[in-house]
This record gives sequence, C-alpha cells and structure tokens, in this order.
Amino acid sequence: MHRLSRAWLIIGSAAIAAFVLTLTRPAPEGLVGLGVGNRVVRAAPGEPASAVKRKHNLAALDIVNQTLLKVRESYVDPSRIDPKEMLYAALDSVQFNIPEVLVEPDRDTDTVVVHVSNKRQSFSTADIDSPWRLSKTLKRIFRFVEANINPGADLAEVEYAAANGILSTLDPHSVLLDPEQAREMNVSTGGGFSGLGIVIGMRDKKLTVIRPMPDTPASRAGILPKDQIVRINGEVTENLTLEESVDRMRGKKGTKVSVWILREGEDKERKFELVRDSIQVASVESKMLSNNVGYIKLKQFSSPTAKETKAALRKLKEGGATSLVLDLRSNPGGLLDQAIQVSDIFVDQGTIVTTVTGSEREAHRAERDSTVTRAPMAVLMNSNSASASEIVGGALKNLDRAVIIGDTSFGKGSVQTLENIEDDESILKLTIAQYLTPGDISIQGLGITPDIELHRTFVPDKNTEPRDYLRLLPPSRSYRESDLKASLNSEYAQEGLKAQGSLSFVYERPVRKNAGAADPELTAEERAEEEEFDDDEIVEDFEIRFAKEFIATYGKASRKASLKAVDKALVGWRQAEAKRLFDKLAILGVDWSEAPAGSAPGTLTASFSIEGDARTIVAGSTVNITGTLSNTGTETIYQGQARILSNNPSFNDAEMLFGKIAPGETKTWTSHLKVSNAALDRQDDLELQVMDAAHTPVSVSPIKLRIQARERPVFAYSHQLIDLGNGDGLVQTGEKHKLRITVRNSGKGVAEESVALLRNASGTDLVLSKARTELDSLKPGDSKTVDFEFSVADKPKDDIVVVELSVYDGALGESVTEKLRFPLAPGSAGPTPASGTVKVTQSASIFEGASDSSSFVAKAAPNTVFNVTGKQGDWLRIELGNHLPGFIKKSMTSKSAGPAKLSGVDSRMQVTPPNLTLQIPSYETNQASYTLKGLVSDDSQVEDVYIFVSNMDAKVDNRKVFYQSNRGSSTGAEMPFAAQIPLWPGSNAVTVVARENDRVRSVKTLYLSRTASKTAAR
Repeated sequence: MHRLSRAWLIIGSAAIAAFVLTLTRPAPEGLVGLGVGNRVVRAAPGEPASAVKRKHNLAALDIVNQTLLKVRESYVDPSRIDPKEMLYAALDSVQFNIPEVLVEPDRDTDTVVVHVSNKRQSFSTADIDSPWRLSKTLKRIFRFVEANINPGADLAEVEYAAANGILSTLDPHSVLLDPEQAREMNVSTGGGFSGLGIVIGMRDKKLTVIRPMPDTPASRAGILPKDQIVRINGEVTENLTLEESVDRMRGKKGTKVSVWILREGEDKERKFELVRDSIQVASVESKMLSNNVGYIKLKQFSSPTAKETKAALRKLKEGGATSLVLDLRSNPGGLLDQAIQVSDIFVDQGTIVTTVTGSEREAHRAERDSTVTRAPMAVLMNSNSASASEIVGGALKNLDRAVIIGDTSFGKGSVQTLENIEDDESILKLTIAQYLTPGDISIQGLGITPDIELHRTFVPDKNTEPRDYLRLLPPSRSYRESDLKASLNSEYAQEGLKAQGSLSFVYERPVRKNAGAADPELTAEERAEEEEFDDDEIVEDFEIRFAKEFIATYGKASRKASLKAVDKALVGWRQAEAKRLFDKLAILGVDWSEAPAGSAPGTLTASFSIEGDARTIVAGSTVNITGTLSNTGTETIYQGQARILSNNPSFNDAEMLFGKIAPGETKTWTSHLKVSNAALDRQDDLELQVMDAAHTPVSVSPIKLRIQARERPVFAYSHQLIDLGNGDGLVQTGEKHKLRITVRNSGKGVAEESVALLRNASGTDLVLSKARTELDSLKPGDSKTVDFEFSVADKPKDDIVVVELSVYDGALGESVTEKLRFPLAPGSAGPTPASGTVKVTQSASIFEGASDSSSFVAKAAPNTVFNVTGKQGDWLRIELGNHLPGFIKKSMTSKSAGPAKLSGVDSRMQVTPPNLTLQIPSYETNQASYTLKGLVSDDSQVEDVYIFVSNMDAKVDNRKVFYQSNRGSSTGAEMPFAAQIPLWPGSNAVTVVARENDRVRSVKTLYLSRTASKTAAR
C-alpha cells in the first residue's frame, strides 16, 4: 500500500520546539486572531533581511497546483473533494489575510465578485467541476488581485492562504506549513537539532533556564537551573520571545555562540562561550515510584520514542519495577511508526492498529519478539491526549493489556503525511488515512473512553474574591476533535461507551522543587493545566498516585482481570474523597451531606441578584452575584447547587453551592466574578441552572447584562535615528546607532502597563544592546521618550537592516507595530564640523540623515533659525533642541547672524492611528443582519475600513463581511461608512479595522447578540 509506506507519517500535532518550555494561554477575551497586520516574519539568524519578503509569481499557482495534485492522489476520502467549495474557501482565506480583498460569492448564480481596493470584477464559477478548472479560475482571479493589490504585499503569503483555504474544506488537520512552520515541524518530528541543550521559560519576564539537558554543551559548561540569560551573542534577550531566543541559540553543529548569564545571588554577569552540538530531545521520562511501580511519561512520539521507552523500561526493571504506569496525558501525538513500536513493546499478539484509505486496509500486528514486558499496566489519558497517544491507549485497552485511567481522550482518528512542496520550503501535511484501534473501532470524534474516569474538582479555601475558584461540575463545553470545523466522520466509530467506574477528587497543586509562585492572575484550573505542560520535574499528582496504588494492589497481566477489582478499589477512594470534599466545603459554611437512599424531590424557589442591582458592568469590575434557594416544601434538599451558563467566559460555568436545606430554610451563596480588563462591549444573557441530589425542578429567569468596555489607549509615536558613528544620520557597516522613540497616548483610555519594544528582524546583521523599556502608565495626551541602541555588523549579508518596533499595553492588549527599514549607505567620513546659524527661507522638511531617502522627522516654518554643527554635500546638520540632530537642505536656508529660534519647528509623529467611532444603537437584535455605522478620521489620510464576524457556536471563524476603500475620495482624511453585516444566532464578535496605510491601523471589537430565529445568516 504505497500511500502508507512513506517515511514521515504523522498522526498528531507533534509538539513544536519540545526543548522549550512554553505555556500557551488564551488571548484576552475578544482579541480574535485576525491578520489585521502584515504577518510578522523575521529573518532567521544569518539570513538576509531581504529574504523576509521575496519575489513570488502568484499567477503561476505553483504551490496551489502541487497541493491540488497531492490531494487528488492521496487524500483519505475523495468524496470530500468539492472543487467549487474549495475555490470559495481559498478566496475566503485570502480575504482574511489581505486587507484590501473582499469576496462576495453567490452560489445561486455561480458567480463570485472580487473587490481589490476600489476595483471589482465578477468571475463565473459555473464550470468548476474539477481541481484543474478550479486552478484555471483561481489564476484569472489572482491576476486581477496582483494587478490591484497594494505594492509590496507578500504574494507568497497570498498563495499560502489560498492553499490553506482549499485544505480547510477537507478536515482540520490537512494544512500547508509555510517555511517557518515547516522548519519547526522538522525539528519536532525528528526529535533532534543542533544547539546548546537548554530548556528555557519566562519567569518574572526574564528568560530563565528551567534546566540544562544532560551531556549537552550547556550542562558541560556549568549552566544551572534558574540562571537568567541576559544576552545571546551580545543581543539583549529582554525583547526576545521564547521562539526567537531558541533561534539565536540553535545553529549548525560546531559553530560558536556566546551566552551571558546572571546567576541568583550574583550581581555580575557570567559569559559562557559554547559550541553548538547535536541535541537529542528526550520524548520519554521515567521514575521509580513506591510499591515497586515504574512510571513512564511519553511527551510526544518522535523518531527515538520507542528506543527511549525500551531504555526506560530496562532501567525500571533493574530498579525492581513489577507493575507500570504509562502517562500519555497531554501527549499531542507524533509519528505513526513510533506509536506502533511503543504499543508492540507491551503486547505480543493482535492487531495494534489498522489504517484505512477507501477500500484499502493495512493492519499492523504485534510481533512477539518485540514485546519487552507483560507486567500489569495502567495508562493515564486526558482530553489533550491525541492521535499517536490514542493509538497506544486504544491498543493496550482493546488488546486486554492495560487499564485506562483518567478522562476521555481528544478523538483524532486520522493519519497525515508530510510532503515537501517543490521549489519552496513549505510542507504539506495531508490526511491520507484513518486508523482503527483493535476490533476495527474508530475513535474519530469520540476518543478513548477510560475504564476508570477521574474527575477533577476545585474547592477554594475561602469565597471572598474572584480568584477563589470553585468547580464541582464537569464543564458545560468541551473542546475535542468533534468540535473542530470540518471534522471527519467515521463509519467505524462506536458511541455510547461508558467508564466502568468513576471518581471525583479535589485537585491540589503538586509541590515542585523548581516551581515559582503561582501566577495570581490564573484560576486554579488554569494553574492545573499549566502544570501538565511543565515537564521539567516528575511529581506525583492525584492521578499518578491513584494509578500507582490501583495497579500495585489490583493489577494483573490482563485488563479484564484488573477491572474485576474496580468497584472494590473505588469504595475506599470515594469515601476518602467524599470526606475531604465535605470537610473543605464545611470551611466555606456549606453542609454537603449526601442524600439518603430514596430521597424524593422537594420544592424549591430560587432567586438571583447582582449587587447594587447593576445591569451595566464596566470591564475590569468584580461582579457579585448572589443566589438564594428557599425550601418551601416538606422534603429536605441535599447538595443544592447552581451554575451560570453564558457565552461570556467571565461568567460561564460559575458555580454556587447551597448544600443541605431543611424545610422552611433559606440558603445563599455569592459568586465573585471578575470581568476582564480587556472585556469588549457586549450584551450577555446569564442562564441559571439549579439542581440538587433528587433533581427537584426549578425555573429561573435569565439575567441580562451589558458589559461596557473600558476606554482604550491609542499609541501614536515618532522615531528618529541618531548616528553614533560618523554622524551623517545614515546606517553604515560597523556603526552604532541610537533610535529615539517618542510615544504619545492619543486615545481616551489610560495605558496602564505600556511597553516599548525593539526586535531584531535582520538576524546576525544587527545586534541590539538596549531593546525594551517599560513606559508604565500613560494617561490620555501623555508622552514619553525612550532611546534604543543597536549596532550593525562589520560585514552584513544584506544591503538593508530591519528592526520591528512595537508599543503595547499589557493591561488592555492594545498595540501598534511597525517594521523600520534602514538601507545601508556607502561608507563616508561623515559631515565636516561647522558652526554658526542658518535661517529657513521657505517651508522645509527636516530629515534624520543626509539623504532624501532617510526618514522625515519635522517641518520647519520660514524664519526658523538653527544652530549648524556640520556640513555634508548639500546638507547641513542642525540642532533641533535637546542635542537632537537633524538634516536640512542647504538650498532651503540662508546665513543668519541671530541666535537659534526653534518656535517654527513642527515635530512629526510618523505613526498616528486613525480615530474610529462606531454608532451602536443596540447590542442585541433578533434580525439576521445589522447595520453598523461609523466614522474614520485621520490627521493625514484614511486608506480603508473592513469588518470581520466570528461566531463560535455557528463555527464562523473571522469571516470578512465588509470592505470600503477611500482611495480617490475628495475627503481623504475622513470616511463615513454603513455596513450591513450578517449575524448568526448567539454571540457574534464583530471586529472593525480602519487603516491609514499598510502599517498604521486602528481596531475595535464588540459583541452583538442575535436571538435565535428561523432565518439563518448565509
């Protein structure tokens, strides 16, 4: 079966850069992942900055055509290939990524209208019945796009977007990885790279060593856990992301890298000169537990995983292990062959997995001589266990080998292959098969059901503030394979499987040697999720301890034999956890007594109120919601509780506990819920769900809330290069420069945690020595000036250096980013010294350097008088005040005998985002569309405005629904608009983007609620 014989078959999203500890948190509420700015592309170390944007023949469609060919040859389910829908999806993806493109498909007439800037053209889709006709039509459309798109656009990104739109119609796991993503995938699946061997993370905003890997350049040099990495090759790390820091330390084997370390308790930095070496990323960790139980954790399935698993087993057997716990929690998958080989270590007969493509099947059977152990086994899984880990779990469960403990797994039952795209560095990840666990059972969309289900609950020590997190009930929403857009269905899936036993337990954070204090901004549940990915230390948590004691006490060589003792084993654990829960809730004043057998439903009345009876809540506020339950019947109520259901994550699943309520008794509970500082304007309906042990029926009206967003800061700024080399204000090789930034808050809100950041986008051509400044609080109208410093290499690889300037507010998530490009000028002696004063004879531009191509920084009115400090050709270097230099054409001035007179200097803010005002008559409607009106104004010009809509329940993801260009307008600095936007039932995130140009824009997001109706938005 040729499709499954390729070397790189992947069955999961293998962890990217596994050697870096990075904890991903959800973006602030409402900050949808829009491509509203040019995609951030930074040159890799040693790569020329010009490679960031390369010429690309868009109309040739080389990448799209190769993608279509491979789809036709190898895709798992040809019936899902719909060329016409692929075209629509391709164009939708393009309009998402390219601001000036708007697509209006009309499926009834088989046409699509494509708008590019202020041009439009209609294209027929009637004849698209094959991939090749799709390609022919897309070529015509792309010629139109390329002819009218803004100059300088990255056309390769347009084609990547189109290819991924095509693939999105197939399934969630078929994607085209651009060159940067492809490099990371190669590192992940290969399990190795060349570098220093340091696991790093951010601790207190500092790049910190979590641990050096054994027998690597870092460990041999004496680098220790908790060391702070302050510079890499002279470049400060305070402005680098984790990924960028890894890029700086990774490189060719045998090359050198300098790392400056600040050690705890020391004031002076230590310099380490290291030589990069081959680093093998361990995908397996093991530890000997008590009761002669060996513990093995598989973090992902990369090329050495099976070999490492065997080595771990040998070590554990030598240590006296007689039973095993295999931990697959949060293992995202990896290579198919490794999943098969790992399974084969533990089973000696039967089919481990069957891969199916159409009518073709390939069974992978266990080999007796590959089996290493028949010791009793327990396997830990959770909802983040996917693909390869599900193959192993399914094989060990269905071949009667191991007991599965934990939570239902993710449910990804498909196989992908990695295919290189010719003449490009991108990689196609394509679904070519589905896999079946033993017994021809597919877990696609369902997951592996555990034999013993463990349910985490969270009980705070007190209930006085929002961080006192309570969770007894399972979450009302899950996020698994079946929730993904275009998820595959399998005829082999078996629904309705249930765990043989279940146990709820109160989660407690494990104590780790190297862990810092818990982030107070995280809830207990978020801290628990963080722990799962913090793999620098194996610490027994409740799940490990339960699996260890169960398998040590009741474990047999077969799963079925072990499961005979489940009920007996759970009795003691349930009693202990019930008592622990009872005791913890008693501290909160809740009597959580269990209902006697046969208890009948009672009679309850319920009411809920908001403190102060407020119905408009300002973002950042704490909302105190009090629930009151009254027992108006004759039966005692046991374990009375309530929870809030809402589309707003600030409120959803918040629980209230009332416990035991005697006849005639009333109990109350107040939930303290924090609305995010960055919360957006929205209308929310809070549904109240009341329940008790006997399922007493209770009816409660929902609460309507209006969330009012805080006023946002808007960052305007100016930048000027100050030449610390020859003084001509131009960038030359080997020079050092200062970049002066003046940031002004031109918005209506306070920037509470503002930061200015300079990033290197030129690889080794540039070294930043000062690159991050905390601006702290910036009130409306306030300005602050900061200086950054960088130096240019003696022998740069490119003729331009690029830095990326960002200003952002950590509290509200507002930001502005710009790439600053400085052409390398020919070497010169610089300006000759000069003195005296000159008077401006006519309105003149002032530049940062002695060249028209340098940045324009100010305007000088006639009769402005400057002190002169130097001459270079037709340029005069002058003083702008505060020792700030500038350059003016000599021809624009005349000699003056008087003193400097700078009142006529108008300094320029190069970046002033447009002012975006929206008219919102209501945040709730029962209509399928909504008229959103607004006004965009700017101090120079308005380019355009466009709008996206997202609806999680309807699986609408950032659909562009409006575009209006302002090119050629008689009022170029102002543009009113009225957009008729579609809404779907439920909560719709509406994002409006207004641009001054490609670099400068303003973004506003709000939520509009649509009550369900019979007419759905198309």
